[in-house]
Amino acid sequence: MNGIFWGIFLITLIFSKNLSEAARKKLGWGLGVLSLVNFAASNVKMIIENTWHLNNSLPLHLCGMSAFIAAFLLIRGSQISYEFLVYWGAGAIHAFLTPEITNGSSIYNHIEYCISHGIIILGSVYATMRLGYVPRPGSWWKVFLYTQLTLPIIGGINYLLGSNYMYLCQKPDANNPFVVGEWPNYLIGLELVIIIHFYAFYQLHRALATWKSKTA
Repeated sequence: MNGIFWGIFLITLIFSKNLSEAARKKLGWGLGVLSLVNFAASNVKMIIENTWHLNNSLPLHLCGMSAFIAAFLLIRGSQISYEFLVYWGAGAIHAFLTPEITNGSSIYNHIEYCISHGIIILGSVYATMRLGYVPRPGSWWKVFLYTQLTLPIIGGINYLLGSNYMYLCQKPDANNPFVVGEWPNYLIGLELVIIIHFYAFYQLHRALATWKSKTA
């Protein structure tokens, strides 16, 4: 499934290179709509199967929130949503490398997982290389600080629902080398890993924007 996604990823970037600006926006709009349709279909399926629950089905992990940010960016356009998607999208990369599909191992769930996380990655790169977005200087640490504001909010929701959104109460089952130790030690380590990732993705997307301008 990962190979299929990366194939589509490359085909989309290659195909869109020679499109007009208007066509590029329409393609981005289509990807944004696909993100929303994928989310809606997944939730309808869980409701029909009676597997939708407040404590694990809300889009309150970073990837879940990023899927909506990707849709907003690609459909409406927004510099701040672009920057959040660039940095929060680091989690989607790890989701592909160390997948944790919690709603079952069916083919559909694998496809839904691939689409939801794939559009997060593709959306940020597409916005940089085809829609003209560039991360602003200092945006990586500003988004890091804004991200800290989500912790008490999501933590409060976890307390009320007995949930584990953003893995604040218990580490994920995925075999991720950056998740070290038990609670709360792994959270402290993740904070350091996150800010390093944010800076790395800032440099990556600045480099992609520069490379795009040279090859345009």
